[in-house]
Amino acid sequence: METAFINRKGPLFQLGDLAFRIGRDNLLIRAEQLRTRMAMYPSLILSQMILQPLFVWLFWDLVPHTQLLFWFACSYALHTVELANLILHRHKLDTVQECRDWHLHFTFFALASGLLWGAAAMLFFPVDIFYQGALICILLGLVAGAVTMNPVHPPASFAYLLGVMLPLIGRVMMEGDKMHWILAVMLVLFLLVVLVAGQVMTRTFMLSLTQRFENLKLLQQLTAQKEETEAARKDLESVNLVLRGSESRLEQMVQERTAELLHRTQEIELIKDTTIVALSSLAETRDNETGNHIRRTQNYIRELALQLKDHPRFSDFLTDENITLLFKIAPLHDVGKVGIPDAILHKPGKLTEEEFEIMKTHAELGGNAIAAAIEDGGGISSPFLNIACQIAMRHHEKWDGSGYPSGLIGDEIPIPARLMALADVYDALSCRRVYKSAMGASEVEAIILDGKGKHFDPDVVDAFIAIQAQFIEIAEKYRD
Repeated sequence: METAFINRKGPLFQLGDLAFRIGRDNLLIRAEQLRTRMAMYPSLILSQMILQPLFVWLFWDLVPHTQLLFWFACSYALHTVELANLILHRHKLDTVQECRDWHLHFTFFALASGLLWGAAAMLFFPVDIFYQGALICILLGLVAGAVTMNPVHPPASFAYLLGVMLPLIGRVMMEGDKMHWILAVMLVLFLLVVLVAGQVMTRTFMLSLTQRFENLKLLQQLTAQKEETEAARKDLESVNLVLRGSESRLEQMVQERTAELLHRTQEIELIKDTTIVALSSLAETRDNETGNHIRRTQNYIRELALQLKDHPRFSDFLTDENITLLFKIAPLHDVGKVGIPDAILHKPGKLTEEEFEIMKTHAELGGNAIAAAIEDGGGISSPFLNIACQIAMRHHEKWDGSGYPSGLIGDEIPIPARLMALADVYDALSCRRVYKSAMGASEVEAIILDGKGKHFDPDVVDAFIAIQAQFIEIAEKYRD
């Protein structure tokens, strides 16, 4: 099928183009317009042939009979020629020349028919104002009907319109009085409105017609694609027959690999947990702390994390996964104590200033050891090792910047270290050591409250106060 009828960028056709250019590039759409015009052509002729005798009857007593009958005979002769041409050539709309012939035919006969009615307005314009109004109404009705019924061939519509209206307006102006001048102006306005309306109707019809051809073109493309899809579907079916043979084996392999991956993941987790236990146990053998200290601080830090997980300042970090990591990693907070001399680590009394300075280095020793492990692993980011490093190195930092080893202030201190700081201090105060006795719950609470905004993050202290009962239960459950 010819597809060059649509070219929105080029001058294929202009909506409402009175020149009605016809060429090979727009032959299909022009032929469709002319066929539509031809389909309604008999109705247009018949309406004229019915109205003209009525017009003769209405004006029979107002104008000379000879003129009226001559006008009537000319009109019917014109319609006879129109009908004869339609019968003889109605199937000839396939070539550019045939379309051009019909375009000229429609335009000529529309103009001739319009001029006949215009001539009637000039020749038979009555003196009586009532019949003047009747004549004008008849002609206006003809014009409106012609433009409304024929949006497909603008040249014919506008030829008929001008053939009727221009003589009518001229004849009304010839009366010369004020009323007829006003009437003439109104007829001019009517002419302009009808011209605009005709353009709008033509544009609407042309858009609809263009869309129809676009849809036909799209249908052709979709049909071709459907055929290609069917061919591809058959190819896929043949391939599927081959794939189904190996599908069962592939599924079995996936299950085996998944089970193997799960086993390795569990093994890695076990190795990681075992490593933590081993490292924390190593620290215990050199410290005065007990295994229960580790269990208590683990549970303290988890309870604090759960209490703060919905707090705006902590919610981004305290996910379920990170809370689990905090619980597992907490035992490593004093891993650096393996590097502290026994004389200082096991001293029962108060440390001297020099000894305390050495004791303080355990935070850096532990943090640096874990940082070295990260670096040896290629510097790959690991949430597990990052949190472990933060807890080991920063759990003795204080909120007001008076802590060690770096004197960090406020939010500079990582969240894991802030939680560990309170958990570690609580356990140190509430449990007996070789160098001190255990404090009561109220005394411990007072010391921690005194450290709010100094030693501890204020929000962490508030969380502790809210769950202090759980801390007491944990201390009792894992008592030394």
